[in-house]
Amino acid sequence: MENENYEIIVENLSKIYGNKKKNEAEIVALKDASFKIKKGELVVILGPSGAGKSTLLNILGGMDRATRGTFLLNNKDVTKMNEKELAEYRRYGVGFVFQFYNLMPSLSAYENVYLASSLVDKHFDPHEILSLCGLAGREKNFPAQLSGGEQQRVAIARALVKNPTLLLCDEPTGALDSKTGAQIMELLYRVCKEQNKTVIIVTHNKAISIIADRIIRVSDGEIVSNEEIANPKQASEIEF
Repeated sequence: MENENYEIIVENLSKIYGNKKKNEAEIVALKDASFKIKKGELVVILGPSGAGKSTLLNILGGMDRATRGTFLLNNKDVTKMNEKELAEYRRYGVGFVFQFYNLMPSLSAYENVYLASSLVDKHFDPHEILSLCGLAGREKNFPAQLSGGEQQRVAIARALVKNPTLLLCDEPTGALDSKTGAQIMELLYRVCKEQNKTVIIVTHNKAISIIADRIIRVSDGEIVSNEEIANPKQASEIEF
């Protein structure tokens, strides 16, 4: 079957805030989004602020529920999960990387990553993941002792240590300078290809999209294109 080649299948996914029955104004944040993603793809969801990118990412990450539509991950319908199942999905299935790192300031780099690993039964060794993310020798440093790029590397390590199915990144280079941003994208690219992880990056920055296997463009809450890229470029070629 055609769908067997896809890890993610999204069909007619919509999110509407507000309730007409309660005399609340309805805001359509996402309208009938449909797309498919193969395992191990690096996907860039591209669009301006307010386009619906983060709403879509939150639904894929189990942090928000769709108003209607379906989202299948390995043939399991995430939209039909109850609260307990959704919590398990967030815990085991998804790793999150945010723009502003969200590290625990009172914990070292190692402790931030170890804390995430302690939440799941099967996980990678925190030391190995920190080394993979270029932080060997920096494990004992606290976030305030690390640069912005190093803090983002810790955040990526924290997301990866759980060995999630999906790695979801919301503007991961937004708080970084261009050189550091390129280094972070190089790391995400390596994680995707070396670990065969599906990585989904939400961004307004078109420059990032050159390394994508798939570019999904969003505007005014709608998917306007879904393009599979035959020959993506290297992260070192990104010009911020």
